Amino acid sequence: MRADNALLIWIKTFPWQRTLHEWFTVDAPVLIYMAKAILAALLALWISMKLNLPDPRTAIFTVFIVMQPQSGLVFSKSYYRVLGTMAGVGMSLVIMGMFAQDPMWFIAFFALWIGLTTAAGFKYRNFQFYGFVLAGYTLCIVALPVIETPLEIFDIAVSRFSEVIVGIMSATVISDVIFPRHLLDSLIASEQERFENVLSTLCDPKAVFANFDESNPAVSRFSSGVVGLDAVRINSSFESGSDQKERQHYAHLNHEYMNLSTTFHSLKSIVAAIKENEKNQLLEALERLYRPIASALKNRPDTVLTSEDLTHLLSKLLEAKAHVQEQYEKERLLFVDQDEFTSAAYLILRLLNELHNHCSTYLSLLKHRISGLASRELSRVVRFSTHTDNVLVALAALRGSGVLLLTMLFWILTGWPYATVTITMAVVIGLLLGTLPSPLDGVKDFFKGSLIALIVAALYDFYLIPAYTSDLLTLGLLLAPTLAFIGWMTTRPKLAIFSFGFVFMFMSQCALDPYYKIDPTKFLESSLAALIGVIFGGLAYLLVNFWSCSLTQQRVAKILRAQILRVCEGKLTVERSALESTGRDLVQQFSTQGRLNMRSSRLVFEWLLATLEIGRSILTIRRSIQRLYTHYRHPHIDSALESIQHYFKTPSEASKESLMIALKETISTLRSAKRPSETVQLKRFENLIVELSLIRTILHNSTTFPIIKEDSCH
Repeated sequence: MRADNALLIWIKTFPWQRTLHEWFTVDAPVLIYMAKAILAALLALWISMKLNLPDPRTAIFTVFIVMQPQSGLVFSKSYYRVLGTMAGVGMSLVIMGMFAQDPMWFIAFFALWIGLTTAAGFKYRNFQFYGFVLAGYTLCIVALPVIETPLEIFDIAVSRFSEVIVGIMSATVISDVIFPRHLLDSLIASEQERFENVLSTLCDPKAVFANFDESNPAVSRFSSGVVGLDAVRINSSFESGSDQKERQHYAHLNHEYMNLSTTFHSLKSIVAAIKENEKNQLLEALERLYRPIASALKNRPDTVLTSEDLTHLLSKLLEAKAHVQEQYEKERLLFVDQDEFTSAAYLILRLLNELHNHCSTYLSLLKHRISGLASRELSRVVRFSTHTDNVLVALAALRGSGVLLLTMLFWILTGWPYATVTITMAVVIGLLLGTLPSPLDGVKDFFKGSLIALIVAALYDFYLIPAYTSDLLTLGLLLAPTLAFIGWMTTRPKLAIFSFGFVFMFMSQCALDPYYKIDPTKFLESSLAALIGVIFGGLAYLLVNFWSCSLTQQRVAKILRAQILRVCEGKLTVERSALESTGRDLVQQFSTQGRLNMRSSRLVFEWLLATLEIGRSILTIRRSIQRLYTHYRHPHIDSALESIQHYFKTPSEASKESLMIALKETISTLRSAKRPSETVQLKRFENLIVELSLIRTILHNSTTFPIIKEDSCH
């Protein structure tokens, strides 16, 4: 009896709900995705067989290439795969029609096309890069097999395109019909998590005023997800239930988050310098200035915020704004001539304003999702601007064309009929793995997956298929376990390249032709040729990749300084959102391509923040000067801007010293000068002082602007 009671107590205390919740949120989606991948692959196989297409493996391979957990990703990748296939097939017809009888021109235009598609694939983001990549290696798949029989090019082009379309249609239909998952749902969940992280970080004064290691752990996440969430927003436009106004809200939230992140980290950097100089009185004044913001955020609900909660929070932030402004008027009398106080106080006020705007946009999004009526009209369309370094693009083009020419030379010297497989595999490796953080590691994983796939394919070709299949049903049942394994691997990020190598080689070598045929010699030679192609692709990354940590830092520093020079000289129509998104995209790309360690990545991120702050300040100064009355435009301001421009063009200790003197003299002149009586003109005049003080404060910290002074790569 006691044992029965103990069992009942154990059952009641067992966390069934939590276990079921974890299963439904973690395990069930994986199983559903695996089932959908199997169904889509078998559907593609069945349609290809019924249509008597020559290579059903292409359709199945397409399914696994475009299959993604969310429908929007499937539609987006499918769209660009169709465009890439059309471009590759079209170029195959053009090149074969023009240069089939002229090997030199054929190879030259072939190399040019591969170089262009490799460069374009490196330059563009999201699945756009995949379209260019596919346009490159489709030329290899279509043109090379019929190089000696060019009249067959049209038949193989039509077959290739048909097989790709069958795979795409199978994947998209299954993805959107059976337990569909939408990107917009994951987007709102990610936005909720990020919004809560913002509030939880800013409600704790230690996040700003404590040392980085002692502060709120959420601080370290207060700069992530910007590029990724924008990619999700773009891909969600391919879903049938996509709402343009909702996507516009997400774009605004992303840019407002970037602004908040820059302001927060800039404030924290200045506070850290104040603490290092032990200016305790100044630090206490700033803490008093920040206290109303923390108090406004303290009493928010712990659950997901509703529109009523946000409305109440916005009113609290308005009250905090009045308190901060009142406190600022008191404190500024004590620190009237101190640039550090002027800069930090300005950043606190700016942080509050940006937080209020961010909460307003989030509230508008919630109301739009509930009722379709947004509370805030988003009149301005913001765009996420990207920037790719031309040196990286040229490097990618050189690598793509180089590996093609190298494998072509291998074909010419050996005369091996299966060298075309080597060329195709090397080009695929060169195109698809070029944007990975560590391409060589990716090549190794691809090679391992290919070896395992060859063993499995041999088992199918020489034993399972001839012994146990008699029709499509038995073939599908026999393939199902391997297809399920491939589907499972694609859900594991660590196995992404391994699974790609596995599915690519398995679908290349498995005997899934309309009529069973297998030749052991052909199997062995084509397998060896493919593995040699993988080695050639890895060799290209080994030879054409000079991006060490120190060279990456030098290149990033040069580009960021060039950004400041463009702001000094360029048009005043540049928006802060363009500066933010371009800078973050650039730094993320170099962080993945340049082998930066944790210390150097942190340094590069600080350079980015300094560049964004200085660039924004310069734009504000130039605009304020343009709108000021002529007699308030002091010549010292122009000389200060010229000094900034000169320093970032040719950085040196002498130019920095002259710049700091010019900034100090300009700020002192403006503080002692007669101020405008009109409110608008007075605000513009005071903005000049604040922005110049902020630039001078940032430049005081030797590690926060893009000038290399120490080796952080060791």
